[in-house]
Amino acid sequence: MPRQCVPRGLIANEEKRYKQALAELAEAEKALMELESRPDLRSSTPHEQTINTEMEEAGQYANLPLPKSPTPPCKPSNSNAFQKVSPKKAARPQIEMSKSPIDTSNRFQNLMDTTENNNSIDPEIKISIPDINLKLSSDYNLTIQEIVRKFPETTCKYNRGYIRISPHSMEDRDKIIETLDKTEKEYVLSESPENRPIKIVIKNLPPDHSKDSIVNDLEGNNYHVIRINQLRNYRLKTFLPIFLVELAKTPNVNNIFQLEKVNNFNIKIEHYRKKPRATMCFKCSDFFHSARNCKCKPRCIKCNGTHETRMCSIKTKIENPVCINCKENGHLASWKGCPKYPVIRNNSTPTYAQKVKSNLPKTNNSPTTNLSKPSPQIETNTLEEFDRNMNALKIINEAFDKFPNLIEISEKIKIAKTDLEIVTLLLKIFKN
Repeated sequence: MPRQCVPRGLIANEEKRYKQALAELAEAEKALMELESRPDLRSSTPHEQTINTEMEEAGQYANLPLPKSPTPPCKPSNSNAFQKVSPKKAARPQIEMSKSPIDTSNRFQNLMDTTENNNSIDPEIKISIPDINLKLSSDYNLTIQEIVRKFPETTCKYNRGYIRISPHSMEDRDKIIETLDKTEKEYVLSESPENRPIKIVIKNLPPDHSKDSIVNDLEGNNYHVIRINQLRNYRLKTFLPIFLVELAKTPNVNNIFQLEKVNNFNIKIEHYRKKPRATMCFKCSDFFHSARNCKCKPRCIKCNGTHETRMCSIKTKIENPVCINCKENGHLASWKGCPKYPVIRNNSTPTYAQKVKSNLPKTNNSPTTNLSKPSPQIETNTLEEFDRNMNALKIINEAFDKFPNLIEISEKIKIAKTDLEIVTLLLKIFKN
């Protein structure tokens, strides 16, 4: 392909235009530096805002060609005029899907602010109705039939030697109690959580402190004392500086734990921690209830009489007592080792390791056969070696008796350097 020649005039014109562009660029940079140095044109924003404003107003680059836009903007004369949009640029119509509501649960919904709903009617507060525990007797079936016939909504359930009667209302409960009293039935009343007293323990008081003064001080602070008792050590037969107090559930009963002084003494108040054993009634000597709610016949654990144990005439120690529950000799009904004494098991929650161990498959180990090991037999060679060693020991013992300096000379032989020294030492054995 032949080489084309470029005319010289065209090259000169291009060089001239290039130099002119460089000169214009230098002037523009100089003008830009002057604008940046002027304080009246500065603002709190960066200098880019000033430069953009000057470029739009002064038009230093007005003579230069603008870059071609691939999609030039359309500027209609009337903004409200209808504009035709191509299908490619038009938005697709969206179909609204009906969304099903999502069920959510909030465990703190009872703590929400209800100030706006003050006008709403408060729901009725359900009052717990205490049960009546009827003791089993020969004619308990007739008693239950009569109660259910008079009060059809009453429910009955067997529990620990008693029949738990659950009345429908407080009126039915009072009438059922009247019916049981007329027929002289034995029963135990249950307490509602609202009427159940709170048991506290007062510590750091003198052992001989008056219980009446404690009651007066607590009642002066608007606390209702039901009962007060002083704990004691039954083995040493001494009173402890600990007082057990039962308080009624008043609005301010929880403030008792903030009390720091009683009768001008600094005290400590704690919850009563009951021992993990069954409660024994001091009236009927039965278990799982207290004498305050017991309507059974009294029974003495000492003589099995129809009176309470504290009213018994026997005040001395019984040598061979008879248990009124198991009918065995040698212990009372309050002894923990009695077969009839109920045992309360503490069902502790299993640990994670115990749960995992229970889920592991159990491997059936094959029974190991006990192979009897044969008794070792004594060979004749070992007996001969043993006799030979014993004879050698006897000879050595006799040699030590004849030559007492044998040990000293043997130690010197270890240190000897020449054969002559060894021979001389051996001769000393026989010389002595």
